[in-house]
Amino acid sequence: MKDATIAEGEGQNAVDVTFTEDGAVVFNALTVKAVQAGDSVRLIIKIGGEIQGAVVVMEAMEGDHVQISVSPDDNAQKIVDLIHKG
Repeated sequence: MKDATIAEGEGQNAVDVTFTEDGAVVFNALTVKAVQAGDSVRLIIKIGGEIQGAVVVMEAMEGDHVQISVSPDDNAQKIVDLIHKG
């Protein structure tokens, strides 16, 4: 991971994540496999040792950027802090 910030926009509860070049390659490969496996498969998003989400991947992600929606009950800054801790 290269960087993580709170997503810009009023009322949004999301985190923008930018991957390193190697991280983007790994993330793309995981999303390709998830798409190939079908819509019953979930990609688990784990941050700070805790599962933050389990999403259906509709199409492979390309590039080095992804936005992760955060539950209204969670604090986006807390998620950013957990990502930065590694």
